[in-house]
Amino acid sequence: MERAKSIKHVYKAVKFNRCDTQYQLVGEVPQLSWLTARVKIEKFQGFSKAYNIDEYFRLRGATSWKSGEQVTGLWKSETKNAYYGDRKTKEGKTLILFFRSPDLESLTVHIFPTGYNPSKKVINQLINELK
Repeated sequence: MERAKSIKHVYKAVKFNRCDTQYQLVGEVPQLSWLTARVKIEKFQGFSKAYNIDEYFRLRGATSWKSGEQVTGLWKSETKNAYYGDRKTKEGKTLILFFRSPDLESLTVHIFPTGYNPSKKVINQLINELK
């Protein structure tokens, strides 16, 4: 199976709160991207049926965080500071990879084409290639 090409986004931390870290995109939002210029990773509060996660990834809405999309939980991978998740839409699940610096100052997000949802083995291979 051919590896899908991802769109890379690099974010820098701009605000550390007790329950979340907010990131601002470095540069412009890439063409064909559905991510926003401002995103955050927030602690999982237990308000969904998700399990085995500590944090969630959220996009900033037009007017507030509350109006933004809570995209996915961050599942730990075999690689330190690397996580994966998926965005669920009508077209199906789509893979997202997250790489955080140890000091949490930077966040790199790779989004994949809609509907690309590989096995955990392939996800780990992608993480090793992209880290």
